[in-house]
Amino acid sequence: MPEYKYLSIVVNKFDLPFEIKLATVDPDLIDTNLVDKTIEKISENIKEYDATFSLENHDSLLSRFQDGEETGLMTSKIFREVYEQTITAEQMTHHYFSSYFNGKYDPIGLLNGWMIDQIFNHYLLSLLSSEGIDGISLRCGEDVRLASRPNIDFRWRIAINDPKNLGILLATYYLQNGAISTSNEKRSLRKEKSNVEQVTIVSNNALDANIWSSAGIAAGTNKFPGFVSKYHLTGVLVDEYVGMENFRDGFSDKIEMSK
Repeated sequence: MPEYKYLSIVVNKFDLPFEIKLATVDPDLIDTNLVDKTIEKISENIKEYDATFSLENHDSLLSRFQDGEETGLMTSKIFREVYEQTITAEQMTHHYFSSYFNGKYDPIGLLNGWMIDQIFNHYLLSLLSSEGIDGISLRCGEDVRLASRPNIDFRWRIAINDPKNLGILLATYYLQNGAISTSNEKRSLRKEKSNVEQVTIVSNNALDANIWSSAGIAAGTNKFPGFVSKYHLTGVLVDEYVGMENFRDGFSDKIEMSK
């Protein structure tokens, strides 16, 4: 396998930075003008997301929605789409995924995955047809979407670390395409008593990975296996006492699945 170099570009135009990585054998082959133009488009896109969803921006549609102004649902296609996604996610997860905190609507958990998918599909995937670029990744927080050029043997390495000691490696995924999300904080209004400390989900897209990693840590060791089985989930769960539990396509080596 050839030795790869990784070019990193960070876009700081939202509450959390977006990090774009390009995997290449020879950086000199990359069309830097094309990359610069793509980053410029992404920056403009993220500005739109900031104007819509940033809680630091008190004039954003989300901030105004939290203050009782619901015009965003009628005037903004992206605000309405995200709102509908959160409703669907809550219903699908039996409200173990939640978008309400302190009595206010806050889709930030789902939003990271949604924005990653939008940016990745609209701007980054096409770069794989450009010479010199063999892989692309986009990360925001603990959510990352990945892709590789077809017909080559390149895989992204994603490390899963111990939530109590980030210096300890628990698992490593090698992915050509897909998304991965890790949650270790219970943000849902509905929570089960459990000893789950961290949930990682591998999926085809960042939105689904984000939703299920958040729902998994809220549902806990007893409830989450039912979702793993029903929705054929893949990932790893870290329990304080049981340890690490792997599951793939709905089957697990340790978790007893509900029938």
